[in-house]
Amino acid sequence: MSGRSLSYPFTAVIGENTAKRALQCLLADDSLNGVLIKGPSGTAKSVLVRALAGLTDRKIIDLPAGAGDEDIFGGIDFEAAVRDGKTVLKGGILQRADGNVLCIDNINLLDPRTLNTVTECISTETVKIEREGISAEYHCKTTVVATMDPAERDLPESIADRFDICVLILPDENVVSRADVISQDLEYRADPEAFCARFKDSDREIREKIEAARQKIPSIKITRRDINDIVIICNKVNAVGHRGDIACARVARALAALDGSDYIRADDIKEASVMCLVHRRKPKSIVAGEADAYVQGNSETRVEKNDDSEPEISNREIAELARMARNKEMDDAEMQAILDSVEAIDPDKTTLSEAPKEIEVLETDEEENVSGEAMDIPDIDVITSMLDDVKTDLANIDRIEAIHLNKVVGQIPRAAKSGDRNGRACGYTVPEGKSTDPALGATIRAAAPYQKMRKPNGLSIVIEPSDIRENIRTKASSCSFMFGLDVSGSLKDTGRLDEAIAAVRAMLEDGYVRRDRVGLLTFGQLKVNLAVPFTRNVEAVFDAIEKTETGGSTPLGRALLTLNKYMNNYVRKNPDEQCYIILVTDGEADTAVTKGYEPKMELRRICATIKIPNTEWIIIDNGSRSRRVNYALKLANYLGGRCIDIRELV
Repeated sequence: MSGRSLSYPFTAVIGENTAKRALQCLLADDSLNGVLIKGPSGTAKSVLVRALAGLTDRKIIDLPAGAGDEDIFGGIDFEAAVRDGKTVLKGGILQRADGNVLCIDNINLLDPRTLNTVTECISTETVKIEREGISAEYHCKTTVVATMDPAERDLPESIADRFDICVLILPDENVVSRADVISQDLEYRADPEAFCARFKDSDREIREKIEAARQKIPSIKITRRDINDIVIICNKVNAVGHRGDIACARVARALAALDGSDYIRADDIKEASVMCLVHRRKPKSIVAGEADAYVQGNSETRVEKNDDSEPEISNREIAELARMARNKEMDDAEMQAILDSVEAIDPDKTTLSEAPKEIEVLETDEEENVSGEAMDIPDIDVITSMLDDVKTDLANIDRIEAIHLNKVVGQIPRAAKSGDRNGRACGYTVPEGKSTDPALGATIRAAAPYQKMRKPNGLSIVIEPSDIRENIRTKASSCSFMFGLDVSGSLKDTGRLDEAIAAVRAMLEDGYVRRDRVGLLTFGQLKVNLAVPFTRNVEAVFDAIEKTETGGSTPLGRALLTLNKYMNNYVRKNPDEQCYIILVTDGEADTAVTKGYEPKMELRRICATIKIPNTEWIIIDNGSRSRRVNYALKLANYLGGRCIDIRELV
C-alpha cells in the first residue's frame, strides 16, 4: 500500500482533546450541523479532519477555497452536450458529498457569495441549478467540518452560527508534547504503514465507541431539567438566538452517549456549552455576579416532582421548550415573594398539598434514571458551579484569542466589482453589446448543445454571438489603518499604557496578515510623532512602539491636527482606499495648541474643523472606569466616530 493513501491516525494526533470530542460527536449524531475548527496555521487542523477517514466508512470530500461554481454545484455535462446535443447536469463537489463528510479548508477564504450559497444548500439538503439551459436539483445531506485561521479573515457571524460546534486549536507550549509531535512526524514519513499499524487498535476503539454512541443516542432522554439548565447558561453568557440552546442539548446528549452514560450529566452540559456557545455570544458575555442572580431568580427550576416516567423530548420540541424555560424565569421581587410565603409556613402543621402552588415539592431526595439506578438530583450549588466553570472556560478562550481588527472596525468588505479586465473572475453574464472580456469556458458550454445543428466549417466548436458570455470580475480592496497611541503619563502611571500597547500590537498582527497599510502616530511628552507613515512593513511599527518615549502631558489637540493634515493628503492620492483612524486614549487633553486656551474646550473646536473623506474614526477608550466624565466618549461624539471600551476587546 502506498504511503500517500494512508491518512494520519486519529489517535496519533497529540492533544487537541476538545476538537477530537467535537468530531466524535459529529460522527455519532447525524442531526448535528457541523463542526468549525479555528486555529493558527500549522496546528494540525486539516490533519485531524482527514484522520476521520479511519473512524467512518464515509468518504472525506474536499471543497478547496479556489473552487468555482461549476466545480462546487455542478453544471452542464460538456461531453454529453457535444456528443448528443442535450443539456445534461453534471454534479459537482456537493453531489459527491451527499452521504459523506464535506471538509471545507479555510472556509473564511471562500468568496462570500459562494459561501452563502454553499451553506444554504447544506442547510436545506438540496442543491438547485438554474443556468445554461439547466433547471435541476439534487439531494445533498452531508456532515460538514470546516477549518479556518481567524488571523487571515474572520467568518461572518451568520455563517459561523450555522455550525453547531466551534472549537479553538492552539499551538502546544509544552516542550515534551512539541518534541513528541516532531518524533511522530518523522516516524510517519519514514514508514507510514508501520506508523498507522501502531495506532490501528486505538483508532478501532474510537470507531467502536462512536458506533455504540449512535445506537445509544435515541434512548437518552433530554429532560426538562436539562433544557432549563441549558437555557439558563445560554442566557447568562448572552448567547444570540436559539441555535445555541438547541445545539447544546444535542451535543450534551452525544457526549453522554460517547461516555456510555444513560442520561445527561452536569459535565456533559458544561462541556457542550463551551463547544456550542463560544461563537454565539454578545460582547461582555458574562458579568460578575451572574451566578448569584441565577440562584436568586431561578431556584425553583431545580425542584421537580419525583416522576420516573418523564417523557423523552424530541428534537422538534427543543426550541419550544427553550422558549418555555425562558418564560419561567422570575425577577427578584417575584422570587422573594415566593420565598417569603415558604418561610411563613409552619412545617409541623402544613401538608404537602397546602404548600404554595408556585413550588413543586419533591417527596424524596432521589429519582431514578432510565436504567433504574438511583441518581442524585443536582442542587443549586451544582448548577451554580457548572455555570461558573462555563464562564471560566469561555473567559480563557477570550484571553487566548487576539484582538482582531474586525472586532474594532466591523466586517470589512474585501472585494468590489471591477469595471475592467483586472481582478478575479467570479462568474459570468450575458454581455450588453460587444464583449471585451469573454468568459471562454462559459461561452463554450453555452454553445455545446447546439453543435450537432451547426456546420463545423473545419472548427471543433462553432460559436455564435448569442453564445458569448462575459466575465464578472472582482478585485481585492485594501484598507489603511492609522493607529494613534496616547503614551502620556496619566496612562503610564496607572499601568493602562501597557494594556493599550498590547491591544495595538494584536490589531497590527491582524493587519499584517491581511496585507493592509498601517501607520503609527504617538503623542505624549508634549510631542506628536508620526512615527511610521503608511506602510505594509508591520515590523517597522513594532520597532517604533518599542522606541517610543512615554510619559508627560497629553497634546491630543495637536495630534488631531497632525492626523487631519496627513490623512487628507493621503486620501487625495488614494481616493479608492477605505481608511480608519484608531485612537487608543482616555481622551483627556491637558495641553492646548494655542497658548491661553483651555485644552478641552479647544479640542471641541478642533474636532469641528476636521473633515477627512473615506475615513472612519474609532476611539478605543482605556481610561479609568472610576472617572466622573468619559472624555473618550465625548471625543468620539465630536469626531462623529465610535467609542469602544478596551476591556470589551480582551
